[in-house]
Amino acid sequence: MKEKIYLVAKYAGLFALCRWLTRRKIRVLAYHGIWLGAGHYGNFLYISKKKFVSRMELLKRMGLPVLGLGDALAQQDQGSLPDSTVVLTIDDGWFSTYQDMLGALECYQFPATIYVTSYYMEKQHPVFNVAMAYLVNTADTQVVSLKEIGIENDLEIDLGSPEGRSRLLGQIFEFSEKLSDESERFELLKHVAEILGQDISRIISEKWFHLMTEEEVRDAAERGFDIQLHTHRHRVYRHGHICVGEEIEENRLRLQPLTRGNLTQFCYPSGEYDPSLWPMMSELGVESATTTESGLVDKASHPYALPRILDGEAVSELEFEAELSGFNEVLRQFLSVVR
Repeated sequence: MKEKIYLVAKYAGLFALCRWLTRRKIRVLAYHGIWLGAGHYGNFLYISKKKFVSRMELLKRMGLPVLGLGDALAQQDQGSLPDSTVVLTIDDGWFSTYQDMLGALECYQFPATIYVTSYYMEKQHPVFNVAMAYLVNTADTQVVSLKEIGIENDLEIDLGSPEGRSRLLGQIFEFSEKLSDESERFELLKHVAEILGQDISRIISEKWFHLMTEEEVRDAAERGFDIQLHTHRHRVYRHGHICVGEEIEENRLRLQPLTRGNLTQFCYPSGEYDPSLWPMMSELGVESATTTESGLVDKASHPYALPRILDGEAVSELEFEAELSGFNEVLRQFLSVVR
């Protein structure tokens, strides 16, 4: 039904009308990594290389100006922003971003902001929680004993349902918090992979869940990509307490030697934010912060709560075009009024 509505709206001229109505607003697109394994895994977390390239081609065909985040925000403040400006942001700093996205962006001469978490950049192990979720959610194994994993519990969990898989992940993540370091979590990851019959060697060698190395981040910066802040350990809270200040400072300390740019743009991990954090952000010299809330950016947008358009593998080209044209933005505003 949604696709039919988009199709009717496009050919009725509503996409064009909404593009004009929202022409002063910035379309900040949000990506993560490219899926490197067989088939596809994830939606907003990973996109296929083919679809990502097709998105860049669509931006070119639509004639939308693509600017860097800092330039776009400055020009919006000055009133000199080109109509229907697009900004590309890419979260986390995945190896697949370096391997498959940067070349495509260079081909189209599109700038991009890459928000990099630095902990796994330094450790160069697979990102534990993401890799573990993949192992559990794609396993053929039906029943898993917690004792076999190393957890002191007689419970056996049936993985035949999403609830069972979620329950197992909860147990594993709780257990992993008690481990002393990343090396132990890496060993746990390999042990669980063996129990579930997953090929961990390929996952590691092809870097499905690795972040860029320090040298790759430096190379991306030297190629003109804007490296920016995303916390050190991809968290805003720890054990119920705010830790974002320390996380940003540690992140900046790690990234500053790798780029000549100013580290003043920030992306909330998992879109997790609260207005109570904003005074701290100002003290830390943060100029803007992006979220995972859907919408376009205008002069009224708070600089520490900038909405974005999340693109993913399950997002059709027509829906993507509806976002770029501003049709979905106008629809969101209409629904907010009538509700």
